[in-house]
Amino acid sequence: MAVEASNIAVRFGGVAALTDVSVRIEPGRIVTVIGPNGSGKSTLFNSITGMVALAGGTVRLDGHDLADVPTHRRIASGLARTFQTPRFDPRVSVEEAVLCGFYPQSCGTLLGTLMRIPAVSREESLFRERGEKILADFKLSALKNMALGELPMGQVRLVEVARAIANDPKYLLLDEPAAGLTKVEQALLSAEIRRIAESGVGVLLVEHNFGLVRALSDHTVVLDRGTMLIEGKPETLLHDAAFVDAYLGTTRANHKEAQS
Repeated sequence: MAVEASNIAVRFGGVAALTDVSVRIEPGRIVTVIGPNGSGKSTLFNSITGMVALAGGTVRLDGHDLADVPTHRRIASGLARTFQTPRFDPRVSVEEAVLCGFYPQSCGTLLGTLMRIPAVSREESLFRERGEKILADFKLSALKNMALGELPMGQVRLVEVARAIANDPKYLLLDEPAAGLTKVEQALLSAEIRRIAESGVGVLLVEHNFGLVRALSDHTVVLDRGTMLIEGKPETLLHDAAFVDAYLGTTRANHKEAQS
């Protein structure tokens, strides 16, 4: 049981965005992907979710090759993700945005919904009950009726993570979810990611905040210019000269900050 992206290659015209990159996401584990801007982190996410075509390599979900599987079917099979730039209608309320996350699980038909048959009503009630729990977990209950366009970006990111969790995924891909969050919000997000992993969900996290990476990661993959530079536990990486040079920079202040 795992998501296995093996020897992934992605090209945009004559530009190699990824070359021979591999990552494995197992249930209950948190894997982080870090690297400078433009190193291919989001492209790796897009390759796993089927949003870009592969020039080489394979993506497997629990042993099944996803080569010909479109994005919506990958989501229905247990993948969920967030985006570096959240994708929401700013007019939608916080509660509505989270409830949208339940859509892949819905068994109701259009006719059944229009006729308000009992099974559809029961399903909607269940989704609302579960949505309330997710909102409470992310301290968003008091904001549930607010439009997303009225919220700061940090809180919009929390809503996006909450929506992804509503899909009850087996594997959760988070693309820089802590960007723009306050320290309190980062602590909340960190606790929720750990809780999600402890429930058996495999997490793949792209993050620039190395302090968050150190606090959460079971295994870290470092990308540089579309290739794998190094991988291992965060504490081990801090002592690798190639990692320090490519990711932290060679200044003493940067290195000291990452170690603190």
